[in-house]
Amino acid sequence: MQENDNVILLENGGTKIFLDKESLSVRVEKDNVAWETVSGAASFAVGFEHSARVWISLNQAENKQFSPIDSGFLQGVRIHLGPFSSNGKIIGVQADVTVLLNTHSGELVFEVHGISCGTENEVSEVIWPGSFAFSGDRETDYTVVPAMQGYLIPANWQKPIRRYHKGMMFDRDAYMPWWGQVKEGNGYLAIIDTPNDARLSVEHLPLVHTHAEVVWIHSLERFDYSRKLRVRFAKDLNYVGMAKMYRRYVRSLGKLRTLAEKQLRNPKLSELIGSAVVHTSVHTRIAPESYYFDKEHPENNDFAVPFEERALQLAALQQKYAGKLYVHIDGWGRNGYDNLHPDVLPPSPKGGGWEGMRKLQKVCRDEHILLALHDNYRDFYHDADTYNPELTIKHRNGEQEFCDYWAGGAHSWLCTTLSKGYLERNHDKLNENGLYPDGVYIDVFAVVPGDECYDPRHRMTRTECMAYRASCFEEIRSRGMIISSEEPTDWAVPYLDLVHHAPYALYPGPGEGPAIGIPTPLFSLVYHDAIVVPWSLDRGAWGIPETDLGLLHGLLNAGVPYLPIQPSDNEIPIVKTMARLHQLIGSLEMTNHEFMDGSWRQQRTTFADGTIIEVDLDGDRYTIQMADGELISEADVHL
Repeated sequence: MQENDNVILLENGGTKIFLDKESLSVRVEKDNVAWETVSGAASFAVGFEHSARVWISLNQAENKQFSPIDSGFLQGVRIHLGPFSSNGKIIGVQADVTVLLNTHSGELVFEVHGISCGTENEVSEVIWPGSFAFSGDRETDYTVVPAMQGYLIPANWQKPIRRYHKGMMFDRDAYMPWWGQVKEGNGYLAIIDTPNDARLSVEHLPLVHTHAEVVWIHSLERFDYSRKLRVRFAKDLNYVGMAKMYRRYVRSLGKLRTLAEKQLRNPKLSELIGSAVVHTSVHTRIAPESYYFDKEHPENNDFAVPFEERALQLAALQQKYAGKLYVHIDGWGRNGYDNLHPDVLPPSPKGGGWEGMRKLQKVCRDEHILLALHDNYRDFYHDADTYNPELTIKHRNGEQEFCDYWAGGAHSWLCTTLSKGYLERNHDKLNENGLYPDGVYIDVFAVVPGDECYDPRHRMTRTECMAYRASCFEEIRSRGMIISSEEPTDWAVPYLDLVHHAPYALYPGPGEGPAIGIPTPLFSLVYHDAIVVPWSLDRGAWGIPETDLGLLHGLLNAGVPYLPIQPSDNEIPIVKTMARLHQLIGSLEMTNHEFMDGSWRQQRTTFADGTIIEVDLDGDRYTIQMADGELISEADVHL
C-alpha cells in the first residue's frame, strides 16, 4: 500500500486500486480497463420517513481518518468519517467503512462496519461504495441484473428500466444478491455478501448512464453488524461467467443443494421430476371490499367446483395424458381461496368438506397423481377465528399493515414468529382426519422480502423472519411432503423443491407487457439443477413477454409444463415433450446460454450432459439436440 496527501494506492497482480482521500471515489485499473465510482455516490440517508429523508455524501465528513489494514490475505484501509456538514448544519453521525484488496484472489471488498447516530440523527440507509460510472453507446457493453429470471441492459438501450420495489433484496427486483457490468470485453461481478438488509438500486437513463449499486438498509433502526460487498474483476467476463462465478460462491457457502441432494431427504421428489403441473381450485368466495368483487354478477363471488368433481376431472385427465401429474389445489379451505388464513379448517363445506377432500385424495392416489395444497401463514384475515391485532406485524409507528385487495378482504400480516405453530396445528388436524397431502405450497414466503416487526412482544428482524419462514419449509419437508412457494428467491432455494414460476420482468408488469431489457436466464444458469420451475405455455402468459410463447422459454430453460385440467388435444403432445425433456435433464446444470444473432431473439442453452436447446422467439420454432443424438424439432408451434 502506498499513500500520499491525495491518494491511497493498493496494488496486486496487475490490479491497481486508487482511493481518492477527498472525494472517497475508488478507481480500479485492470487489464487496460478502468472502473471508477461516481464521485459523491457514497452517502447516507438521515430520516426514516421517505418524505423527510435527507441524503448526505460521505465525502462531506468534517474529519476523515485513514488507518491501514494488513492481514495474511487482505490489504487496505479503514476510513473513519464524521461528523458531517450539510447546509451549514453539523450532523453528528460517525461512520466506519473499509476498502480492502484480497491479495490472494484479487477480489475487492467494501465494508460498512459501524454507523453511530446519536439521539438526534436517524440513519436509515447507507450507500458504500456507490455505483461505478457506466455509459456509452456500445451494444456489447451491458449491465447484468438478476431481477426475476434476469435481464441485460445494453449500454445503448433506449427504453426505460422499471424497478418494482426500489430493488429490495429477495423481491422481484433481485431474486439473487448480485449484479455485474461488462465494458470493452472485461467485466466485474458484485456479490452482496450480507444481503438480508439491502437493496439493489439500478438506474438506467437512456444514452446517459446505467448506475447499479448496493444500498444498505437499517434493521430495526440500527446498523448492528458489518455489511460487505465483494467485487471480482476479470478479463473476458460475460453474463454466463458471472452466473457461474456466483454459483461457485453459493456452493462455497454450502447453500447449493441440488435436486439430487434434496431427493435423498425426500424420495417423493423423484415423482415430481418430469411431471406436468395442474393448477386448479375448489371454492371461490370474494368479500365485498375485495378488488375482485363482481358487483354486476354477484353469482361470481361465491361458487365451488366440489372435490369429487375435481377428482373425476383429474381421473379423466390422467386417462388422456397418461404421464406424471402434480396437482396444486387452491380454495380447499372453509371459505375458499385466500380466505380466513391461517384458520382455514375444516375444508370447504361447499366443496364437500372432509369426506369430499378424502375422496379427492383417494382418486389422486389411485391415479398416481401428486396432490398438493395451497397454504398461507403471512396473511392474517380479520374474520379468521383467532385474529388478534396483538399477533400482527407492527411498523415503527406501532401500526399494523392493512390490505383488502385479495379475495378474503380485510387482512394484516401475521408475525412470522407465530407462523410455524399455526402450520403444525393445521397439518396435524389434516392428518387426524385422514389427509396426507404429497406437497404444500406456502404462499408469498418466497417472493416477499423478509418482514420486520417492532412489536416488543414478538420483535423480529428480516434475518429472523427468513429463518422462521425456513423453519416452516423444513417442517413440511420433515413430514415427507414436497415444499413449494411463489418464486425462487435466493435465500429460499435451499429449502424449496418447487415454485409457482420464475418468469421474466415485464413493463409495467410484473405480470404483463413487454420485457424489461433483454430477457436472460440468469437464475437458471445458477440454479437449474436445484429447483423445479413450471412454465406457462401461452403467448404473453404471466411473466412471459407479450410477443413470446411461454412454451419456448419453458423449453429453453428445461422446466416443467403447466397443463390445464381440461386440455385441448393440441396441448398434450407439447406438454409431453416438455415433461420428457425435464425428466431427462431437469436435474442437470445449465452450463451455457447464448444469443445466436444480433436480434437477441434466437437463443441456445446447453446442459451438463451435452443437450442443446435452440429457440427462435420470432419464428415460434425450437430444436432439441439430445445428448444421445436424438433430434426433436418443431418447425412451427401451434397451441
